[in-house]
Amino acid sequence: MAVKRVIPADQRLKFERAALPHLDAVYTAALRLTRNPDDAEDLLQETILRAYRFFHQFTEGTNCRAWLLAILYNNFRNAWRRGAREQPATSNEEFDREVEAQSLRSDQTRTNPEDLIGGRMVGSQIEAALGGIPIEFREALLLVDAQELNYQEAADVLRVPLGTIKSRVSRGRALMREALRDLDRARVKTGS
Repeated sequence: MAVKRVIPADQRLKFERAALPHLDAVYTAALRLTRNPDDAEDLLQETILRAYRFFHQFTEGTNCRAWLLAILYNNFRNAWRRGAREQPATSNEEFDREVEAQSLRSDQTRTNPEDLIGGRMVGSQIEAALGGIPIEFREALLLVDAQELNYQEAADVLRVPLGTIKSRVSRGRALMREALRDLDRARVKTGS
């Protein structure tokens, strides 16, 4: 029989103070990964439960959001691997392509009326441009620019070298500028 670890009340309060302020940021990252609100909520719940269970391993004074995002990305990768056991990925690039394909298949925002109406604003151009760049650049951009992690924290979350993150962010920003220019040109041509 497994022994259940009892978490003291003061540990619970520390967890609540450190982790709970980051729920929105972690949910946003989960939504970007899963592209499905229900799956994002499930992923968030798994992440927070795991973080709570292993909070004794968190180093006070470090970036809790980065720690939570690392758990989120690990949970996402592990869930993807469990779901795709029949055809394991042979490389990181294949893994990223499969994750992207799964995310696109489960993208339900196109059928949500609220999202369709909201999609007519400037944010939709940014979302479209972001959705059009390869996942490795998108992840790096989201962690550094949207989640405001520093390069080292983003490298730790994605488990890649620091130089790789810097390169991906730089290339991702260039791809975003290009995609936004293209979208703007298309908008001007169509008059919409």
